[in-house]
Amino acid sequence: MHHQLSLRRQGRGLTVTAEADAGRGTQGIDALLSRLRLGAFCSLDEAKSLAGRNQTWAGTTSLGNRVVVKRFRGSASDASSRLRRSLAFEQTVGAAAPRWFSTPTCAGFDERAGLMVFEYLDGAQSGADLLLAGQWDDELAHRVGLAIGELHDTRERGGPDAAWAAADRTAPALPSAQLLAGLPMGVYAACSAAELQAWSLLQRDPELTEAIRRLLGRQDQAEVTPAHCDFRLEQLFVASKRLYLCDWEEFRVADPARDVGSFAGEWLHYAVTSVAASDADAQTLSHAEIAALIGEGIERVRPRIAAFWTGYRTARPAADASLATRAAAFAGWHMFDRMLAIARRTVRLRAVDRAAAGIGRTILLSPDSFPQTLGLGT
Repeated sequence: MHHQLSLRRQGRGLTVTAEADAGRGTQGIDALLSRLRLGAFCSLDEAKSLAGRNQTWAGTTSLGNRVVVKRFRGSASDASSRLRRSLAFEQTVGAAAPRWFSTPTCAGFDERAGLMVFEYLDGAQSGADLLLAGQWDDELAHRVGLAIGELHDTRERGGPDAAWAAADRTAPALPSAQLLAGLPMGVYAACSAAELQAWSLLQRDPELTEAIRRLLGRQDQAEVTPAHCDFRLEQLFVASKRLYLCDWEEFRVADPARDVGSFAGEWLHYAVTSVAASDADAQTLSHAEIAALIGEGIERVRPRIAAFWTGYRTARPAADASLATRAAAFAGWHMFDRMLAIARRTVRLRAVDRAAAGIGRTILLSPDSFPQTLGLGT
C-alpha cells in the first residue's frame, strides 16, 4: 500500500544534508533519501521521468513514500546557482505563508550532489495540460493572478535579515544586451541551426534590438520584488483544487513585470500558434487572412489575461503605474523566448514561430500601445 508523503516546513529552515555526497547515480539519491528517513528510491526504470532541463523522477520509496527527485543538470556553477535560488524561495515562502498558492513541500536536499526531494502531488494537472484539455476559465486565471500578486507583494519581515532580502539580485539571463551584440564562441558552438537562425533575426534588426535595450533600461529603473522569473503554464499545477506554483530555479529579486508579461505572453503565444495548428488551410491563406485569424485568437484569450490582471491587482493594488507597459513589453519578448526554446530542439525555425516573433516585435517596438489590447488595462 502506498502512503502519501507527509512533510512540513519548519519555520524558515529545511532539512539540510551536511555531509558530502558525490554519488551521481541512484546511489546518490538513495543516500539522500536514507538520511531523510524516506527509504530507498525505486529503480529509475520504474520511476516516471518528468520533462524539463533537469533529471527529474517521480517514484515510490521502499517505505511507501511517493516523492519527486530532481537532479540539477548543467555546469557545476550553473546547477549550484539554480539549486541555491530554489532554496532561497523555500526560505521565503516558509516565512511568508502564502494564502493564494502552495508549492510542493521540499523534504530536503544535497547541494554537492545537486539533488532536491519534494512531495509528490497526487492527481496534479499542469496549466499546459489544462489548456490542451480546454479546462482553463476566468476563475482559474484570476486565482493565478492572486497568487503571483501575493508573491510579488511579499514584504520584508524581520528587518534586513528577512529571507527574501538575501535572494539573488542578478539579472536573468535573457533578454541579454550582450547576446544581442554577438554570441560568444562557446554559446555559438552550442547552438542548434534553428537557434542560430533565431539569433540572426534578433541581431540583424536594429529597431528590435534597440527596443529590447529600452526594455532592459526600464527594468533596471523599476521597483523590484520577489519574482519567479521563469513563469510558464508548465510551472502551474492544480491538485485537489489547490493551486501550486513550481520550479523556482530562477527565483530572485527582480522586476515583477517579468512574471506578469510571461503569463500574458503564454496566452499570446498560444493564440498565435494555435491558428496554424487548427487551420488546415493556413498554408494557402493570404497574409491579411492569417493576420485576421491571429487577431481573433488574441481576442479569445484576452479575457484570461484580463482575469489574471484583475486578480493580480486585487492582491497587489499598490503596483507601480508603469508595470502594465513593461509587462506588455515582456509579453512581446516572450514570443522570442519561446522561439529560442523551441529552436533548441529543432534544425529549422517553423513559420509559426516566425509569425509569433513578428507579433512580439510589434509589441516591443510600441509597448505603450498594448496593455489594453492584451487585457492589462485599467
